[in-house]
Amino acid sequence: MKDNESFDPTLLSLLPDTQFLTASPLAGGLTNRCWKLSLYHPSNNQSSHYVWRPLTGTAQAFGINRTHEYQLLRLIEHSELAPKPYALLDSNRNNNEQVLIVDWLEGEQADQRFTNQQLCQLQARIHALPLPIHRLDIKQRIDHYWQTIPVDLKSKQLMSIYHYFDNQKIHHYFPDTCCHFDLGRYNIIVPNDCDQLVDGMSAKVIDWEYACAGDPSLDLTMTILANALSPEKAVKDYCLAREEKITSESTETLKWLEAVNYWQPWCEYLALLWYLVGYQVWHDDDYLQQAKQLELKLKSMGI
Repeated sequence: MKDNESFDPTLLSLLPDTQFLTASPLAGGLTNRCWKLSLYHPSNNQSSHYVWRPLTGTAQAFGINRTHEYQLLRLIEHSELAPKPYALLDSNRNNNEQVLIVDWLEGEQADQRFTNQQLCQLQARIHALPLPIHRLDIKQRIDHYWQTIPVDLKSKQLMSIYHYFDNQKIHHYFPDTCCHFDLGRYNIIVPNDCDQLVDGMSAKVIDWEYACAGDPSLDLTMTILANALSPEKAVKDYCLAREEKITSESTETLKWLEAVNYWQPWCEYLALLWYLVGYQVWHDDDYLQQAKQLELKLKSMGI
């Protein structure tokens, strides 16, 4: 098979009861070079499909850690919300040939039939999962991105934005929960046989590479921005999913809205830096344009 010719299965030799059959590259995934694998297991005379998730130089530029991802997936593997981890392979101590292998989830990417309300309900289910060991340190993530961005991209305006946020103290509104930090329909798998309506409880979430412990209101804000949701409607749907007694003017709703408003500039700033890292990695002008738009947006906020 032609696809197999560009896939190196050497690391699979570290796995017992596993024989390599086929590999095909997966489209999508901005920070990965993933493959769909077919592996044969002699002990039960069966073959199964998996996803090969390597720790590429690109993934490292975005601060991704496959060990943390593996540990989190092990923690939540009985939730039926995520692919089960199959193996974490590491051929050397430097972790530069590390690969995470997870179960392949049958289904299709969610579309608009998966409603905004279901998206917020799914967010609440994620926040109810066991708490991961590792948590997001926003300033540490910002510093990682900043060090990856070359000097020639650090304009006077960007330097001003950097110093503004660097001088701000982080305010946490709610106790840490499990957070996905990249929740959108592009990372949601639903059954293939869905017609007009999608059962939200049958949905599964993929790409947990940014997931860790964190303030759930930060995660909700990222979801709102990534999916262009109404903050007021999203907060209401989310709080209802958490079975909190709320009204549109309840203290709890207002607190969540306050948190979302607080986190929005931080999320815009993280996205700005992310796009600049993306431009540095892929040299795609679209990333630079997105970064410039976010820079102007932050400037319009008085930052």
